[in-house]
Amino acid sequence: MSRALDSFIYLRIGHYIEPHLGRFEDLRRSLRKAGMNVSLRMYLSNMIFWSFNTFLISFFVFALIWALAAQFSIIFIFLFSLLFSFTVAMGFIFWPSYLIGERKRKLESSLPTAAGYMTALASAGVTPDKIFLSMSREDIGLEIVEEAKKISRDVEIFGKDILHAIAAASKRSPSPRYSAFLEGIVATFTAGGDLQAYLETSNRNFMQLKLQTEKAFIEALGLVAELFLVLGVVAPIFGMVIIAMLSIMSTAGGGSPLIIMGTLAYVVIPVGLMMILLMVDGMQPTE
Repeated sequence: MSRALDSFIYLRIGHYIEPHLGRFEDLRRSLRKAGMNVSLRMYLSNMIFWSFNTFLISFFVFALIWALAAQFSIIFIFLFSLLFSFTVAMGFIFWPSYLIGERKRKLESSLPTAAGYMTALASAGVTPDKIFLSMSREDIGLEIVEEAKKISRDVEIFGKDILHAIAAASKRSPSPRYSAFLEGIVATFTAGGDLQAYLETSNRNFMQLKLQTEKAFIEALGLVAELFLVLGVVAPIFGMVIIAMLSIMSTAGGGSPLIIMGTLAYVVIPVGLMMILLMVDGMQPTE
């Protein structure tokens, strides 16, 4: 079903997009760096298809509510449907950037392990193409193994020279640190340098950077813990007490304090805590 739908979207919408693909070169590069195995034409076709369907579904739902309760105007229905459609389109635009950040973090975290593995093979006289081929066959769950598989694929299947394959991997990498590491391998091999010495030096540098990153994360975690204590515990309790006191002292009565307290308890506090958890997850070094 998914393949049939993708084919329908690609054929029916893609030919309208084809003349305008040149305007989306930045998105094409983002898709490549994000590791998304999808063409730019297919990606934009899906974006237009799902944005348009989101608009139709939203418009139908709001129109149904309007027909039953007459709570909204037609302009309101159109604008909110357009807003939901625009949100879906923006999700398609920014999703590759999110994946790029995730891949960058995983690549840089796995560099010390990969550099140590490559150093051990280089010390045994293994050539670069065999080093990447061997690493691509290891089941160690590192993001860099996927990159090694792509390099080996370019060499073994597409017949590329190993240096050109490494250079291509450097260009599509989302991590400047990993790109510099690959460029260093190409430069060392081209100049006839000692690949083992380069890998050993790189391994030491990556280990030092990893230690500095983890130390900075631990220090930042202390600040986040204090932020959690203030925003997640003290501020909500203080706000609840103040609202309750104002509700008791108020002579007007009404349910507005209860609405405020309910919004604070069931919306503001959970959303705030979720944002703190997402911030910690984004800061945490990947294993």
